[in-house]
Amino acid sequence: MQLARYKKLSLAVMLSMGSGAPAMADVTYEGEAGTLSVGGDVELNINAYNEHEGGSSLFRTQSGERLGRDDRFNQDGRILIDINGDRQTSRHYARFKLQPLWNTSGDTGVDDAWFAVGSHAGSELKVGRFEAFDLFPLGQDVFVQYSGSTSNSLYSDGQSYVYQAREGRGRGDSGQIALSHRFGDTMYTEVATLFGDRSDLFDGDTYHGYDIEDDSKSAAIVRPVIAWTPESWTFAVGMEANLVNDSVIDERGEDIGDRTGYGARVSYGHEGLDFNLNFAHMEAHEESNSTVGVNTVWNNVGVGYIYAENDIDDVKPGASMKDITPAGVNKSSTLYSSYRFANVLGINQFDTYVGAYYSEVDHDNGATETDRYGARVRLKYLF
Repeated sequence: MQLARYKKLSLAVMLSMGSGAPAMADVTYEGEAGTLSVGGDVELNINAYNEHEGGSSLFRTQSGERLGRDDRFNQDGRILIDINGDRQTSRHYARFKLQPLWNTSGDTGVDDAWFAVGSHAGSELKVGRFEAFDLFPLGQDVFVQYSGSTSNSLYSDGQSYVYQAREGRGRGDSGQIALSHRFGDTMYTEVATLFGDRSDLFDGDTYHGYDIEDDSKSAAIVRPVIAWTPESWTFAVGMEANLVNDSVIDERGEDIGDRTGYGARVSYGHEGLDFNLNFAHMEAHEESNSTVGVNTVWNNVGVGYIYAENDIDDVKPGASMKDITPAGVNKSSTLYSSYRFANVLGINQFDTYVGAYYSEVDHDNGATETDRYGARVRLKYLF
């Protein structure tokens, strides 16, 4: 796009040199073709956490290695550029978003990259890379790690699974299309899809000890959601299901890509108080997973709790318990908290967060209970 087409440049900057007044910068290019805005944020984390050795494979690290007592100290984070375009007519609009990011590890990536067209009557079609409606918000989740894996990451054989109705939410390597409609100010409906190779949902080469076949078909996950938002409340329900048979199979030829999940949330937000109550349930091949979460943020203080149960019906006979989660029920509990220091040094939009978590898991077969815990300082600057 040639910026010369834009006849007006609006640049508002308020700066303070030691006076304690807020600092804010916003850049928007405006013209007959529409608007183009550029912003972004910096998010850097300083971490300290510990993982204890446990009595079974439930307590491996996220990388799949067996645990010893391991004190870890590191720093991570990224810088993100947020680019938005918008063009309006009397009845319709077209928008796009691009969010390239640079990690402090040296890697590059992208959060959102989508294009949307819609009408002022409330309908919208979105295509690209994005996150669909959140059925399991975590609140001020500065630092949350689990004794297991999460549904917005990977299913890992040998770990407890904290399902959160996010397997089809998006921002993966697959294609995405979503159709949504708003009915007035209170009702919202959305049907999001995620399609492509979904074998990468499984971290590793096995599921319940059975080898995952390399020859996978493209999956097609559909994720309908309906939300009602009267005043300060939000009530939402939804589901996600893979419509393609045998998209991922194991060595027996069993359809382990057949996964259907459900989610519901009740949220409240008013005058500095935010509250979420979440529930999610997944029916998978020879396994079911249920999760309940509650969290709140009030006056910059956040606290949350998540409880998850996995019920595994069957595992491969003779498989090593070092590599798989045993059959039966395993339960995990995670408590997390945070505090936000707003406008540090009098700089507007520069916040510092302090977060901590504690997580434990145990199994009904008598496996030794173990825990994980950690703390983080996050530097967050919006520009």
